[in-house]
Amino acid sequence: MEEMKRAALWSPRLEELAPVVRKGLEANYARVEVDVAECPDLRRLGCASRGIGGSTALLEAGGEPYAHNPRYRQITFDMADMARDCGRADGSILGAGMAFPDVLEGHCGEVIATLQADGVNRSKVARVGPEKECIVEAYASTRHSGLSNLFLSEGLPGPALRVSVEKRTGSERSFTQAMRKSLQGHAEIGGDGAPEGALQVGMGGVFVVEAGQVRSHIMPDYECIAHKYYDTEAEEVVADFLQFYEHMGPDLLCFAVFWTGDPTGGRLHLRESGEHTHFFHMGDLNQAGHYHYDVSPEQIRYTGYFNVAEELVRVGDIYAELERKI
Repeated sequence: MEEMKRAALWSPRLEELAPVVRKGLEANYARVEVDVAECPDLRRLGCASRGIGGSTALLEAGGEPYAHNPRYRQITFDMADMARDCGRADGSILGAGMAFPDVLEGHCGEVIATLQADGVNRSKVARVGPEKECIVEAYASTRHSGLSNLFLSEGLPGPALRVSVEKRTGSERSFTQAMRKSLQGHAEIGGDGAPEGALQVGMGGVFVVEAGQVRSHIMPDYECIAHKYYDTEAEEVVADFLQFYEHMGPDLLCFAVFWTGDPTGGRLHLRESGEHTHFFHMGDLNQAGHYHYDVSPEQIRYTGYFNVAEELVRVGDIYAELERKI
């Protein structure tokens, strides 16, 4: 179940990516600033580690069947173990995952991961309360269930791609998708459906919703979903089931992982969206969950810091397991 597959990603200098990202974002936002700058101390924002530098990797664990088919719901992944297996036992992890209900007295939720594999854990979890309200709590465990997309680094200071945008004028409502599509505009970078061997770029980092509001969701508890939402034969979601929140923000700290495409041409069965972003409020408000996109284009303002990943590591590829059973 926890077989680890590894594939190289293209990791050009940030200075090469900056003008490509800038050009793409200028088609979607009224004000765009993209440059390479020293990453600030991210601990001041609420992160567990100082930076996102050093040796880097994207981690993808599990998949939708592990999250929704009752047959697999007790399967879990340990973020610290994954970091150790990648040769980074003291690595820094940030990103998005599904909470393990055994950690939350049976509740489901969205893990907003920011931790050092061998130490500080400042992760949080968002879950749905009895009145469908958002509840935000500390998540001290390194274990998650279902699926995750994580950025692994040494947590070191160093250069980062600094991106700041304001006032959305284009049709792409998601900042992370806008970043991803901008990268796909690079002449040498592949994209969705590109054949094996095409150059693909993966990135991870943090950004702050400084102004404006966003749409988000939280996975509700299984027993609170009164209808059939998942086809266990086809292994796919067939009906809406998530709890959505339309107006969270500003002052949201977002942890993002995204990639231009699968460097193996599809053999790693990566998340179809090509990105995964979770967030929590930087103050005391009960605002956290899975980021979708902005709902206030006139007011929205983001500033973030990102780094490239040197490799992609796939753990617990449920889709490969299902193919072997056919």
